[in-house]
Amino acid sequence: MTVFLTGAGCGGPRWLTAEAKEILSQADQVVHDDLIHPDLLQMAPEGCGFHMVGKRKGLHSSSQEDIEALLVDLGGKFEVVVRLKGGDPFVFGRGGEEALALQRAQIPWRYVPGITAAIGGLGSQGIPLTHRGSAETATLVTGHRKDDRDDRELWERMAQAGGTRAIYMGASKGRSIARWLMESGEREDLPCSSVHWGGWGRSTRRDFGLKSVPEDLSSPSIIALGDVASLGLKPEEGPLKGLQVGIVRPYPESWTTARELEALGADCYSLPLLKLKRLEHNWDRDAISRSDWLVLTSPRGAALLPEALDLRRIGGKVVSIGPGTSRALRRIGIEPDHEAASPTSEGLAEALSRLVRPGDRVCFFRNARSSQLPFQAVSTAGAIPLDLKAYSMEASRLPGEDAYRSCWERTGLDSVAFGSAALVEAYFDLFGPLPEGTIPVAWGIHCAEAVRDIFKREPLTMEEPSYQGLVSSLVKLKR
Repeated sequence: MTVFLTGAGCGGPRWLTAEAKEILSQADQVVHDDLIHPDLLQMAPEGCGFHMVGKRKGLHSSSQEDIEALLVDLGGKFEVVVRLKGGDPFVFGRGGEEALALQRAQIPWRYVPGITAAIGGLGSQGIPLTHRGSAETATLVTGHRKDDRDDRELWERMAQAGGTRAIYMGASKGRSIARWLMESGEREDLPCSSVHWGGWGRSTRRDFGLKSVPEDLSSPSIIALGDVASLGLKPEEGPLKGLQVGIVRPYPESWTTARELEALGADCYSLPLLKLKRLEHNWDRDAISRSDWLVLTSPRGAALLPEALDLRRIGGKVVSIGPGTSRALRRIGIEPDHEAASPTSEGLAEALSRLVRPGDRVCFFRNARSSQLPFQAVSTAGAIPLDLKAYSMEASRLPGEDAYRSCWERTGLDSVAFGSAALVEAYFDLFGPLPEGTIPVAWGIHCAEAVRDIFKREPLTMEEPSYQGLVSSLVKLKR
């Protein structure tokens, strides 16, 4: 039995270490902060327990003593307990206190590092912690000391330290810190920068001199004092910089889409609100092998084919609804004979009406809830359609649902992208109405109809139902 004091880093899942990801995948229980990216909880296995113990200034949900007692309790009952903390647990994360509490209770623990704000948060905004000729030293310091003890002595030492001083949890005391530093001999024109939400897509930077520290610095922020704040470094920003986007698609598409959009500057939230249920009793192997045409309408259906039958028994030609399904077919060694020009039910119906001949046997291997347009097109052409309902998509709960609500209360949601009409319904069932000002993006006309019906809003409908179509829609929204 081991408790892993694990750093979640200061940004999204793309900055999580490989070891942290591995430990999360084995977790029996996760005790997490309020400031982590909620998608990280999806890395835990099914059946894992989650405990939110977030602490924000003025909004403590758990005392440190309560957290330590919880870790000791869980550590004595479960094999793998992950204490998931924003940033690094041993850099102003009180990880040392938690390790001591575990040791006193004779509970084994291990440390898993995370990217801390002084490195990742500042660096992502073009502020290096050190710089040859400008900052040969770097000092990490907290602006929030134990028991609110007198700070003057600390800042007298910081005034003499030189180099870069990175201040954690100092936003609310920024002007007082500046005054104490100047009274201790620090120069008034010392370059300073404050980075809010460092490491996230929504990260912002403010530059100022020590004499003019703004009164309205927001938490969470990391403040850099020193010449590194005036280097003028400007990292490239992606076209979706700062957008807050929910991606409502089945897993793993929700996850991969979210992470790809984060590479373009957004903060994204993977919302896989439907999960696949195999309907093996509908897998008519003989019908598949005897068909003249086998029609696949999703990557999930393609992935199930090797479970349904020996692929060598497929004798007919294979039709794919679009590029995603074609890629899934190639992954199992099948090159589709035809792909619809438009990856929609309408596009597939049009393709089948041209391809099939009277009397052809056309087997659909697809979601139980699918459009009837392609099926009707086959019938109209005089062919014989067979609809094998290979799987269904059922409602799926999110791990740590409250973590998403807590996150969005702080950040808001600019947009939610829906992959299907069923997913629109699933989102409403779990979260209710869309937040005020949130723009829905629809993955096709049927999805758009569901958005209008359920949310009573006009969606932004993607011109092309693909990842690139989503990016184009979000770029328009950003502009």
